[in-house]
Amino acid sequence: MEKMDWQEQFEQAAQPIIDQCQVPGVCVGLNQDGKSMYRRGFGYRDKERHWEITPDTVMGVASITKSFTCVAIMQLQEAGKLEVHDPVLAYLPELVTPDQACTERMTIHHFMTHTAGFPLLPTDYLAIKGLPDVDIADENHPIHKQIKKEQQKWVNTPEDFMEVMSHIDYQLLGPPGAQFSYSNDAYTLLGAIIERVSGKTYEQYIIDHILLPAGMANSSFALQELSKYKEVTTIYRLAEKEGGPEVYPDPQWEEGPVVLASGHLNTTVNDMLRYMDIYRTGGLVGEERILSKASVEQMTYPHVRMGYGQYYGYGLFVTPDYYGTTKLEHSGGLKGVASQMVILPERGITTIAIANLAETPIVELLNFAINTQEGRPADAPSVPFGAEQPVAAADLQAYTGTYRVTVDRKLPVTVDSDVLTLGLGGKQLALRPIGDDYFVMKQDIEEQAIRFHRDQSGQVTSLSVGVVRLPKEV
Repeated sequence: MEKMDWQEQFEQAAQPIIDQCQVPGVCVGLNQDGKSMYRRGFGYRDKERHWEITPDTVMGVASITKSFTCVAIMQLQEAGKLEVHDPVLAYLPELVTPDQACTERMTIHHFMTHTAGFPLLPTDYLAIKGLPDVDIADENHPIHKQIKKEQQKWVNTPEDFMEVMSHIDYQLLGPPGAQFSYSNDAYTLLGAIIERVSGKTYEQYIIDHILLPAGMANSSFALQELSKYKEVTTIYRLAEKEGGPEVYPDPQWEEGPVVLASGHLNTTVNDMLRYMDIYRTGGLVGEERILSKASVEQMTYPHVRMGYGQYYGYGLFVTPDYYGTTKLEHSGGLKGVASQMVILPERGITTIAIANLAETPIVELLNFAINTQEGRPADAPSVPFGAEQPVAAADLQAYTGTYRVTVDRKLPVTVDSDVLTLGLGGKQLALRPIGDDYFVMKQDIEEQAIRFHRDQSGQVTSLSVGVVRLPKEV
């Protein structure tokens, strides 16, 4: 196939970033109207052996799995076995939170839209083997500040997961539906609901009702299944050394049988391009109907505002006005995993990028492909931001303070020479105001909007960076 101009432009923009970030391997695929327009592997699935990465290399996609979880919920709704506005206690009666009155109001919809009110919780420390640099036996590990040692246990079942959640010292961020707060725990609980309603394990349900019907022959969850595939990536990690960053292979993939629904599918670029047709066609993969058109419309509806011009549907980020069209997307990241999928349904575009290093700027790389394919400069913003709307120096003080990421990690916001700045990754990033408590910062390649949230009295109480909402310390 003759290479088109946009493909050359994309590769010229992408290759320097891949080299600069020492990405061992990344693969990109793009279809238009279900037909292959572009496939390219940059680098290796195994750098040490010089095994090239290809569209059939099995790799993790992490949180892109959340969209599969929501497809399963919608299928069960179509079958009359549940409804998305059912209370979760109807299926998980043992679920306990610090505010049981709020728990009684939580619905499946709230879990699917990350609006149940859960903050970041440490449950994954007890549910996932192979997490990088995690040693909970360490007396100083932050988990001990939220769960007493005698109440910690390895999570083997959904019941274990809910028991551990009941022992965590935390407060809900608000009543269900009040605010967006990205929650892996909510999606793990959706997996438990799927199991109880369907009578199958989450893994088997996804295999039977999505992977097999969609013809995703190189996709699975179980790590022991990897040996049956012809091409499987090595996963890589980045470490800071005296001579600079060093990338090295890590043999241990993250494994958490109870938390599969929040982000542990292993698949390929080619398989994912088949799956994404669900959102382009209104529920079909080839001639196989995976979802009804109505269910796809419900999944892709902008249910809750989560950022500047961006909303969350069911397992999908939704940008209703992306250069004149609708953009559906989701990214994912685990140890040795960076993934990003984008669908522009009105334009017939489905595209995916997967890398074997978590620190890969995967969102930006795929934006390069979409922008050049659509005739824009490669580095055009993924969300077109409005013009700067200056804020008086005195008013900037309302945003200053310390915002808590985890028990032991915090982000300071200060004012420096009448400019609001955010301390992140050892750098002070200037924040450009664009109105409605939104600011834009540039980290590495891409500009990103952040939002400050106020309570009913007008006081700033939290900050959203990406999908994470961070409370302000009093």
